[in-house]
Amino acid sequence: MTTFIYGVIEEYGLNRYRLNEVYSHNEEIISSLPISDSWPPLSKEMFSITQNDKEIEGPNLEYSGRMIHFAACLKSVEYEWLEWKEKFENLLQQLYWTQSHVHFKTEYTGVISFEWRVDLKKWSINEKPIIPIKKEYWDFEDSDNWEN
Repeated sequence: MTTFIYGVIEEYGLNRYRLNEVYSHNEEIISSLPISDSWPPLSKEMFSITQNDKEIEGPNLEYSGRMIHFAACLKSVEYEWLEWKEKFENLLQQLYWTQSHVHFKTEYTGVISFEWRVDLKKWSINEKPIIPIKKEYWDFEDSDNWEN
């Protein structure tokens, strides 16, 4: 069975004085992902970061932070959802972000959505140095009670 997994991590871009630090940090984390990963995969080739082209004038694609988007077409990865989610949450704990959305589309279930949101009352980018975003700083929502 074919499973599409795709989504976006909304990079933290609300503090314009720390954008370079956030952008450099997140680029380093994404580029350090493995090229080849054990099953279920979470590898560098799945990810891309939306960026403004500094050479040409155009729309601002980084208005309140960049989008780190990802996608893959895999064989029946939904059976290893909890293992993939653990890898994904380990990645989230290394990045600076505000929200993340993951969608699974399978041949038999349609689209199932998951969302992570950082509680900005618990975590602040104003810390020096910026502290990692731990699981207790975010809320998780599952649109179809997939995990139950």
